[in-house]
Amino acid sequence: MKSIALIGGKLQGFEVAYLAKKAGINVVLVDRNKNPLIKNMVDDFHCFDIIEQPENLIDISRIVDGIIPVNENLETIEFLKSIRDKLECPILFDFDAYQISMDKKRSKEYFKSIDVPTPLDNPTVPPFFIKPPCQSSSVGTSIIYNKEGLEGLDPSMLVEEYISGNVISLEVVGDGSNFAVIKETKVHVDDTYDCHMVTPIGHYPAFRDISYKLAKNLKLRGIMDVEAIDSLRGLKVLEIDARFPSQTPTVVYHCTGINLVELLFQAFSGGVQELAVAPGNNYCIFEHLTPQGGKLVPIGEHMISQGNDYSEFHISDGLEIFECRGKKNIFTLISWGSSKDEMVVNRQKGMKIINEYLGIDKQGA
Repeated sequence: MKSIALIGGKLQGFEVAYLAKKAGINVVLVDRNKNPLIKNMVDDFHCFDIIEQPENLIDISRIVDGIIPVNENLETIEFLKSIRDKLECPILFDFDAYQISMDKKRSKEYFKSIDVPTPLDNPTVPPFFIKPPCQSSSVGTSIIYNKEGLEGLDPSMLVEEYISGNVISLEVVGDGSNFAVIKETKVHVDDTYDCHMVTPIGHYPAFRDISYKLAKNLKLRGIMDVEAIDSLRGLKVLEIDARFPSQTPTVVYHCTGINLVELLFQAFSGGVQELAVAPGNNYCIFEHLTPQGGKLVPIGEHMISQGNDYSEFHISDGLEIFECRGKKNIFTLISWGSSKDEMVVNRQKGMKIINEYLGIDKQGA
C-alpha cells in the first residue's frame, strides 16, 4: 500500500487525508500539536516539531512514498525546502511557485507580466477591496465604501477595486512540462468572504486557458489553485495558491472521478496528462452547516479550524457527513449524484440525519 506523510493537521490536511483514503493510500500525520484537528482521519500520528527534530521526519521519509506540507507556516515550508535533499522520498510541493503565490503583491506582478486580467490596484473610486499581502483566501479581507476608511490603513495591505460576481476556482496539477487543468467550481462565500459551500460549474474555456497559462509560465511541478471573479466585466484573477487547497478537490473528485492526491503523485513520477475538458457529469455539493435558532445554517470553513476534532459521522451511497466538535458543532455535508436531482435527494437525506441527531424538527438551510 502506498503511504503519504502530511505536515499539518487542519483543513488542508483533512482534504488530503480524505482523498488519500479514497485512493487506498495510508496516511501518516506529523503535527507539533498534541491534539490535531484531523487525528481521527489518519492511520498514524507522530507529534513533534520537524524544525526541532528533523531526524524524526527523515526516519518517516524512509517508510512513506511522499510528503505533503498542508500548512501555511512559512518557517515550516522554508525548513522543508532546506532539508528536502536529506529525505528518502519526494516532497510533493512546488517551493518556487509557492514563493510567488504566498505573496499577493508578488502574485499580481506575475499576473501583469503575462497579461492575466486582475482587479485594478489602488483605485481612486470606492468601494475598495482590502486584503493582507500574505494570507490565504478570505483571512483579513474587507470592503471599504469610502475614502475616509483608508485613513490609518496598514501600508502593507493591498487596496484593489471591488468587483462583484461569482467566485470561481480551478485546480491545476503540473509535472513541470505538462499541466492538467481539472474541474471548474463555484466558491460560495459569506459576508466575511469565508467559504461555506462549493458547487460545480460548467465548462469554462477562458478560465481554463488562463489557469493553464499561469501554471505553464511557472513551470509548475505540483498543485495550484486559481481563484477568480466571474464578473460582468469579464474574468479577473484574484489569486493563486501553490499548495493543496481545501473543499474544492472533494467536489472535483465526486464530479469527475479525478483524485488530486493520486494526480499529484503522478506529477512527481510518470507525469500528468493534460485535459481539454474535465471528464464526468456528476453533480456534488460540499457545504458546512451549524445549528442555530432551531435550524441548520451555513457557516464558513475557518470556524472548523477552531475545533478540536473533525471526523466521520455518516457514510452512505451519495452522501458523507463529517462532524467538527468544538465551541460549535459544525457538520460538513457532501452530497452527490449522477444528476442534480439525485444529488438533491441525497442532500435531503443528509439534512434529515443531522436534524434527527440534533433533535431539530425543521430541515432548515
